[in-house]
Amino acid sequence: MTTIYELTTRELEILQFVMAGKTNRVIANEVGISLKTVEFHLDKIYTKIGVRTRLMASIWAMQQDLPVQSSFEKD
Repeated sequence: MTTIYELTTRELEILQFVMAGKTNRVIANEVGISLKTVEFHLDKIYTKIGVRTRLMASIWAMQQDLPVQSSFEKD
């Protein structure tokens, strides 16, 4: 079974945005990456954790005790 430690830092960041209900476009703007790159990361996350939807990914993340963050600060 996949654990939270098997996701990259970027994947965890993307997943936290998903948990907060952010759209792919908002995630792309917040992180400073393209929309296609967000989609790529989500596909990798879904494959790693064995889910197909944002909802299931969010549920999985909550079960792993990943904190929900609705806003992020840029360095």
